[in-house]
Parts: sequence; structure tokens; C-alpha cells
Amino acid sequence: MLSSAVPPDTRVRTGPRGARHLTVLLRASLRAMPKMPLALGGLVGLLTTATPALLHVGLGLPDVAVLSRVAAVAVALGAGFVLDDPAARTTVAVPVSRAAQRAVRAVPVLVLGTAVWAVAAAVARTTLPQDARPLFPWGGLAAEAAALVALSLALAAVGLRFTEGERGSLVAAPGILLLVITVALLPEGAALFLPPGHPSWAAVHRVWTGLLTAALAGGVLLAGGADSARLTGTRTRR
Repeated sequence: MLSSAVPPDTRVRTGPRGARHLTVLLRASLRAMPKMPLALGGLVGLLTTATPALLHVGLGLPDVAVLSRVAAVAVALGAGFVLDDPAARTTVAVPVSRAAQRAVRAVPVLVLGTAVWAVAAAVARTTLPQDARPLFPWGGLAAEAAALVALSLALAAVGLRFTEGERGSLVAAPGILLLVITVALLPEGAALFLPPGHPSWAAVHRVWTGLLTAALAGGVLLAGGADSARLTGTRTRR
């Protein structure tokens, strides 16, 4: 039986002591998270929006929206690497589910990525004339940025299923690039990247909100599914 094959010291403990044990393990998973790609993505996003500001280049609202979107794509690309775990194949029995380990990485990255994008967007906004700054569409562009980061994490979860939990970025990075290129090339009637003030702005950003929700739900399901598939394979080998 599976339960008898798991060493006693790797069983999930309950109570305050067990909760502390799980907290330590989850913190270790967070520390082991690849941080450099996310940092580079955030840096590229910030440099993209800061360059015109540092050069005192005045931009219009459509151009600032484009800069903000470039920053969102850069952050999303970096986020696609945070679920990578090169040691996953050699780690068989762990007292915390793979889904929990991935969630403890994904949730802070989603929040942090959106926050980094907000800083980059705020910098881009400074290139607008004073009278145009109140027109900057924070809500809509934030929905786009959060959706792109969440989609990147969901694609990474897909990649983990095909790489035995090791390299979700192999799917996330090209997947996000392909998605962004496809969206950018959509005809006007189906466009999802619209200039601020467009008549379809509100309707299109309901679509972005739906994509964000779907990405979050899909990421949860995929993370759990990958863990279940791994457990099934372990049972079969035993």
C-alpha cells in the first residue's frame, strides 16, 4: 500500500507543530524559486517606461498605453519561470503537495508582478501632459497586466505536466510571446489591445477580466492535476 511505503517522518503532521513544519517547507520552496528571470522581466519593464521619462520625451496617451503593455509582457515573461523546479524529478515523497508548493510561489508572484507593472506604468504616465494624466486608464491596463501574468503562470503549470514538474517555462515563455503576437495582429473588430478612449474599451476589458479569471482557475486545476499524475506514476512504479 502507498501509505506504508511513505517514511513516517514525511507524513503530513497536524496541529500547531505540523502547521509550523508546513510553513517552514513552504518558505523553503519560496526561497528555492528562480528569482532572476522575474527580476530581469521587472527591470526590462521599468527601463522601457523610464527611458522616455529620463529623456524628457512627451508622449500621447496611446503611446503610454503601449509602453505600459510592453512592461506587462516583460513581467509576464519573467513570471513564467518561477514554477521551474530542476529537482522535481528526484523528489518523490514530500509532506506538502506539489500544488501547495506551486501556489506559494505563484500567488506572491502574481501580486508582486502586478505591483512592479504598476510602478512601471506610473513612470510611463509621467511622460503625459499634465492635463492628460487623469485620463490614464489604470483599471483597464491593470486588468491586462494581471491577466498576462496569470496566463504565464497557467502556461507554466501546463509545461510542468510535460516536463515532470521541472521546466514549466518551456511552455510559458513561448506561449506568452505567441499569445501577445496573436492578440496584437487581431483585426480591429476583434482587437484586445485598444487605445484608451476607444468605444469598445469597456467591453474588451470585460474579456480581459474573464481571461484573468480563467487563467487563475486553470492554474489551480493544472497544479493539482500535475500532482495527482505524479502520485499515480509513483503508485504504478511501486
